Amino acid sequence: MSRDRDNVLLKDAIKELVQENSLESDELGQLKELSETQPAIPSRRRWLAVAAGMGAVSMAGIFGVNLIGVGNNAYAMAEEIASNHLRPAPLDVESASLDELRREFAGLGFSLVDAAQVENVPGQLLGGRFCSVASTPAARLTYLDSAGPITVYQSRFDERHHQGAADMDRGEPGNVIYSRGVKVCLCHTRGVLLATASGSGIS
Repeated sequence: MSRDRDNVLLKDAIKELVQENSLESDELGQLKELSETQPAIPSRRRWLAVAAGMGAVSMAGIFGVNLIGVGNNAYAMAEEIASNHLRPAPLDVESASLDELRREFAGLGFSLVDAAQVENVPGQLLGGRFCSVASTPAARLTYLDSAGPITVYQSRFDERHHQGAADMDRGEPGNVIYSRGVKVCLCHTRGVLLATASGSGIS
């Protein structure tokens, strides 16, 4: 086969790769291997550069979206928590005993934290219900204070889903975000996410 014919076939093959959503890592490796072992034909090098560049752009786009998602994660959690806080829901377990609630919610895979002790949450504990926070199973505890109800969401802390929650074990102050007129505080301690919500929703 002539060198020109070989060059045309190589370009056609790379065109097909570029038309895919992105280049897989093994494809990029093969292209690199070709560039090192094949003769330095100018047109081939241009096509290799284009193909590798397209793969890099696709990867940069993916990682860029992920970085944006990480930056907005705390605000997304606050929005979800504020929205649920403003929607009254029946309690699955009615009890003022945290020990009893710990037993009832033990199936979530963690032990409920005393929010009054850790976050100085005021009011009387009324009970809790099963829910979720950022797609992770959680318990929603309801407290009643003179200023109104306070909801405390607890879940097993997940670094990926709960990014933006302050690390209390490192002395970080709670991440306070206002959403829908509700004050939301996000933090985690001892492997448990704590998210408190208070306010009537009136800005």
